[in-house]
Amino acid sequence: MARPSFARRITNVFLTLITMMTGIVTGAWNIAPSGAGTVRIARAATTTIAVTTTRDELDGDTSSFENLINAPGGEGISLREALTAANAEPPGPPLRIHFAIPESDAGYNAGALVWRIRLDYAALPPLTRGGIVIDGSTQPGATLVSHPVIMLDGADVYDGANGLNGLTIVSADNIIRGLALVSFWDAGIVIEGASAHDNVIAGCFIGVPPEGIDLDGFPSYNGIEIRNGAHKNLIGGDTAEERNIISGNDYAGIRIDGSATISNTIAGNWIGIDVSGTRAQRNAYYGVVVTGGAHGNMIGRPGNGNVISGNDHGIMIWGASKNRIVGNVIGLAPDRSTPIGNREGGVFLIDGAGQNIVGGTTVAERNLISGNGYGIFIGPYYETTPRVARLNHVLGNYIGVDASGILPRGNTRDGIALNEYVESTLIGGDAQSAGNVIAYNGGNGVTIAGSVNRIAYNLIGLGADAATPLGNQRHGVFVVGDGNIVGPSNTVASNQLSGLLIDGDSTFVYENAIRHNARSGMCVKGDGSTIISNTVRFNQAIAAPWDGFDAHRDDCALVSGIVLSGTSQTLIRSNIMSDNAASGVIISGGEQNQVSANSITANIGAGILLLNGANGGIAPPTIQAVDQTEVRGVACRDCRVEMFADPEHQGREFLGAARASQDDGAFSFTIAGNALASLRITATSTDANGNTSAFANGMDVPPPPAVYTIHLPLVLQ
Repeated sequence: MARPSFARRITNVFLTLITMMTGIVTGAWNIAPSGAGTVRIARAATTTIAVTTTRDELDGDTSSFENLINAPGGEGISLREALTAANAEPPGPPLRIHFAIPESDAGYNAGALVWRIRLDYAALPPLTRGGIVIDGSTQPGATLVSHPVIMLDGADVYDGANGLNGLTIVSADNIIRGLALVSFWDAGIVIEGASAHDNVIAGCFIGVPPEGIDLDGFPSYNGIEIRNGAHKNLIGGDTAEERNIISGNDYAGIRIDGSATISNTIAGNWIGIDVSGTRAQRNAYYGVVVTGGAHGNMIGRPGNGNVISGNDHGIMIWGASKNRIVGNVIGLAPDRSTPIGNREGGVFLIDGAGQNIVGGTTVAERNLISGNGYGIFIGPYYETTPRVARLNHVLGNYIGVDASGILPRGNTRDGIALNEYVESTLIGGDAQSAGNVIAYNGGNGVTIAGSVNRIAYNLIGLGADAATPLGNQRHGVFVVGDGNIVGPSNTVASNQLSGLLIDGDSTFVYENAIRHNARSGMCVKGDGSTIISNTVRFNQAIAAPWDGFDAHRDDCALVSGIVLSGTSQTLIRSNIMSDNAASGVIISGGEQNQVSANSITANIGAGILLLNGANGGIAPPTIQAVDQTEVRGVACRDCRVEMFADPEHQGREFLGAARASQDDGAFSFTIAGNALASLRITATSTDANGNTSAFANGMDVPPPPAVYTIHLPLVLQ
């Protein structure tokens, strides 16, 4: 190691002597030789100051922290003075504003253990320097989790003309911790402008006074506003100590606004409930509202979401895009079971909101959305000139159940409602992990009034175990719009009306399991639908819906595995329809409805039943003869005759098809008799326009002829 220079050795000796004799050098100092025989000693800038009074004064020397410490106001150092002095400091290391207000202060409430700072005449100065930490938890007696003891009260400056805020942040890297902020005209805290980034608000009560304190004035309009280009700010954190309680505000708990307001995160907060987590303390309109084109914001984080409950609306994405809602509890208490619903609904994507994501494919990303009005609502809501909401994605959520996924905690309206002017929304995804659990809701599980939307891999009416029957109180899925897709891999079960009610045109329903619904598995009223490769079993398992829903019987007055009610040009192909308490398929009215290559068996009623002149009254074929190799009969001329085998007169096994003669309708079909022993052969006819008949009366396959073995004597010659 190199020896210190002579000048540095002299400096060290000199400072040691000074310290021994006077004790002067005790703080943070910058010490360096400044030339031959000279030592320069400079104290580092003061970076921490303590507020010592609740008075809202500005009569100290606020040109710097050090000058304010040396020349405070007559009542001590006020928060206003500390903020003014902080802004006067040059850029550099973080500045810390702590609190050390004595209990003798006039603003101290001994019963509540709270020091109330009342703003007397104006808003506090905005935080312009950056890197300022205001930490109310430094006041003796503070408890970050449940009881901040420093309260900012704007009741005396509640001024609509000036729109005063509690704290305004227009710079970067600030931290606000451990304060309560109440009764501000605009917001408790505003984070504003493009320079306002990487700020943190943690451990605060915003809109809510500490226990034992009553509000003297009106609620704040908003709890926190993030606006006008503020970005990469964090409200909350990962621990209970960082949790904000944001409740009791007159408009929104948190408002995020502006097209350049991006990449902000709201995580780990309680929004709309009290500090106990057991009661609503609502924000009057919204828990969180994202508007003005704000995008790329995160409401919740995987494994660290918010509890957003007890508000009028939980989360409102209003005309904003590319935001994510993940990991939140919306409508239940922090115990993830007790209902504290958002009255109108849990999540709203309205006024053209697009490309937003609600949920995710992991447990950590799952939202729990239960106990509200609507679970999720997408589409026009307030607007008089609707805009189309496109490309939103709802996946991996529990909607209408508790955190276990099997206990009912229903939303009172639809689980998910896609209103008109909603397109290309995906509910679920392309794997089981993307599916939602949608059960025990007071309306339909899912309602789709928009167009070109898709539902896939969801459990609709069952718990997360895919077995617990919870139902939805109306239909599992109600499709009103055109061109929507239901499938693949939805399980729609145990709903109080039909599994699916399809009232829109050109709906594509494929590869779903539809079972144990109280009325029909599926009722189709719109034209031009395609129903392929579904399993429709054990429907009308309950005798009838309860009386409260009798008014909705006209939604589909008939019951069956699949009902076509007045519809035309619908294709039902390659489905399994069995064990339904009525018929397998009922077609009532309408024409050009084709039923082809299905497995229809063991239904209590007919396999296929035509009513009210359906399909032009096409007659079933007549089977005239069946032997071991051939079926012969007669049908409508030039019709496709589909052949089936079944224990009764339905069609369990599709065997193939023949074409009836154009001349006299005769047909023949080759069969492998040994494979069909003890079964009946039955058939349907479908004409050139796509009208399919009921099943023909079946004819048994005769047993194969007896085979006798004759043993003749062997004669040798």
